[in-house]
Amino acid sequence: QRQMCIRDRWRIVNKFFWINIFICFYNNSIASSTGLIDSIKLNDLKNNRLILNQSNDFIFPIESILISKDKIFIKTYGSEYYPVKLEKIDNNSYRISNLVFLYSGDGIILPESIDKKILEIYSKGIFRLEFIFNKNKGNHIDYAIVYGISDVLELIEILNETSYEDRKKYLSELSDNENFIEYMSNMKFTGSIRGVRDGEIVFFNEPILTVTAPLIQGKILETPILNVLNYQILTATVTLKIIQTAKGREVLFFGTRRASGFEAAMSMVKACFITGCASHSNLMGEYFYNLKSTGTMTHGFIQSFGMDKDSEYRAFNQFIKTYRNKKYPLIMLIDTYDTMESGIISAIRAFRDNGINDGYEGMYGIRVDSGNLGELSKKCRKILNEKGFYRAKIILTGGLDEKKIKELIENAAEVDIFGVGDAIALPEKEISTVYKMSKIGENDVMKISDEEQKTSLPGSKILYRVYENDDFSDVIMLEKERPEEKNAEKLTIDYIKDGEKIEENCRLLTMEEAKRYYEGNLTYLKKIYSEKEKRNRVNLSENLKNLKENLMKRKKS
Repeated sequence: QRQMCIRDRWRIVNKFFWINIFICFYNNSIASSTGLIDSIKLNDLKNNRLILNQSNDFIFPIESILISKDKIFIKTYGSEYYPVKLEKIDNNSYRISNLVFLYSGDGIILPESIDKKILEIYSKGIFRLEFIFNKNKGNHIDYAIVYGISDVLELIEILNETSYEDRKKYLSELSDNENFIEYMSNMKFTGSIRGVRDGEIVFFNEPILTVTAPLIQGKILETPILNVLNYQILTATVTLKIIQTAKGREVLFFGTRRASGFEAAMSMVKACFITGCASHSNLMGEYFYNLKSTGTMTHGFIQSFGMDKDSEYRAFNQFIKTYRNKKYPLIMLIDTYDTMESGIISAIRAFRDNGINDGYEGMYGIRVDSGNLGELSKKCRKILNEKGFYRAKIILTGGLDEKKIKELIENAAEVDIFGVGDAIALPEKEISTVYKMSKIGENDVMKISDEEQKTSLPGSKILYRVYENDDFSDVIMLEKERPEEKNAEKLTIDYIKDGEKIEENCRLLTMEEAKRYYEGNLTYLKKIYSEKEKRNRVNLSENLKNLKENLMKRKKS
């Protein structure tokens, strides 16, 4: 029943997501085609590229061209020859009357008039695009933990299951172009997807997910897939680093109120669970995913008892009486007024009056949310021990991040548990996954830039991990290559083949399996995290290096 609720929630959200995909695709495409395709010069037909006389200087990739008097026939990758109607302007210039789409380096361009035949031909061309852990921004992140692959596959499944009637209804409210509406209402994802597992360690420029599909399908999925992967990978990676910094102390995720909306908060709950948060404060996360939630009292609860001398004590006393028989955690928030002069004293009094001590079967203790957390924790621990509350837990919260937690531990703070919110929900660190084309039909392609992080790798690739001496290095190879090392493991897995899910492999993406897989990598993660000088763990096969270099030389020449 819980799983059905999860799926129903996803369906509701993704029906709106589905609409937005096509809003982005359709509106952005039209906006990009202002001026439209105007004319073509026969002198520009060279290098298997049709250079269009348009201010943006777009290029339409084609496999071959046939020229016959006043007609040009274009064969796109994976399609049949299609006639381009021309109106002669002068001896070598013609106006195009029916070429209604093209592909640029930034996406698909559709003018206002869309020809159904063109769309059908265009959809046949098979292209390969890759999602890559690409760029370190802001504070340095040199590796990442993958999470979100399972949500991507579910998103595609739901998009495919959305009925023709629903699609047509939605799209008819956005466009009056019947050919466009009809085409999109009938479209299904028919391609293939492969990638690494949720919980995997990846490094710069390694392929996380590869989509092989008709380009129109692959490009439509670009924004939603990046939306899913970027956020959850960032959450998982930031959480990992905080937990490693905590050195064995539990970390609780308290960031729901800071997250960018309900869906973001729910995604964070899962990503935090995978990378080791002991619990979270999101009740819906427990309901939907059966992941333990927890929380402590708020300052508002204590303030609701007034501000007289005993108000804080009365709040603690009432809280304990309400929850002690249920063996719930009894954590007193002691910094509402004065941590040392009021809070800790009221908490000890309430514990004693209600018989709460080291024999209590549940967790009990205090939380400090402000002030000099390190010094306050030491003073509170001393008092708790003197009064016989040796098992009382001390939880520290309040703007904690990786740096502050490290400082607290280095300064011997007395802390059992950290509660972290903003640093996970609104991290200063940034990462980027990008979506790059690596193959068009049988032709390898790549993005070239003066900036290394913006230069992609061409061709169909597989990621391998080579283990040696309790460590590892990765090698990115072309699809048909195999590593010579015997201790190499293939990290790339097929999840969808020709539109059909490979159930056995998709079962590896459950939260429990992802967490198990992540924990199996912890030894390596601790080694990577503790390295003062990060060494390069990613290598390219010689064939891939040669392919990259040859393409760059060919383009420059």
